[in-house]
Amino acid sequence: MIKYFEIFKFNLKTKFNFKINYIFSLFSFTIHVLILNTLWDFILQGKTILGYTKPELIWYIIIGEFIAYSTSHNYKRISAMIKSGDVSNLLTKPIDIIKYLYAEELTVVFNIVINFIFAIILGLFITGGISISLIGVIISIWCSVMGIILWISIQVFIGLLAFLTEENEPFYLIISKGMLLLVLTPLEFFPNIMQKIFAFLPTTYTSYPAAKLFVHFNVTDTIRLCASQILSILLVCILIKVVMMKGVKNINVNGG
Repeated sequence: MIKYFEIFKFNLKTKFNFKINYIFSLFSFTIHVLILNTLWDFILQGKTILGYTKPELIWYIIIGEFIAYSTSHNYKRISAMIKSGDVSNLLTKPIDIIKYLYAEELTVVFNIVINFIFAIILGLFITGGISISLIGVIISIWCSVMGIILWISIQVFIGLLAFLTEENEPFYLIISKGMLLLVLTPLEFFPNIMQKIFAFLPTTYTSYPAAKLFVHFNVTDTIRLCASQILSILLVCILIKVVMMKGVKNINVNGG
């Protein structure tokens, strides 16, 4: 595990070299929330919708955006490694490639801390705060971490699809748009048939559980959503393992 920790430290240092990019990402975060704040203000005009007040909707969006902005587009780097043949070099070294990829991506811990503080300040500035329970906040933080792990895993899976297909950008666009829908809009706002479809998609459990439980905490939803997150992570990890085995087999057969 020491070698993976060293990989993590090296990539964490690298992240500090891109401060300007990170500042602009926070600016983009703010613009998105301000636009949606104005939009919901015009739509609701002081009313509630499906039990959500405007401040609750804004907090829902802020938590969802926080999770989305806390990860990088790591699928591109993984895809490039496979296409360039760098992954073949890694296979000759005494490391587990999947653990190596996760060690690189866990540098998002820096993003998580800064984004969380920024999100809370932004939420308080825009809404002035809402009534929430301490247990709800704790569970929401837990679900946020699990959601980020799930989203990283999904991107690792998309990146590894380069083993099977020449271009994986379309997969990312489709999957990320499915995630984005629930970042901006609670699941309850969709028709019943779409809710049932979303319930079976791992992308649903990246941002929705944390955002939902932050503004509307209850024990039943907590058990259901936390269990769904864990199952989604396990499912994606299995898919990663299957695709990785298939990719390594192809490399061995074709000679790298």
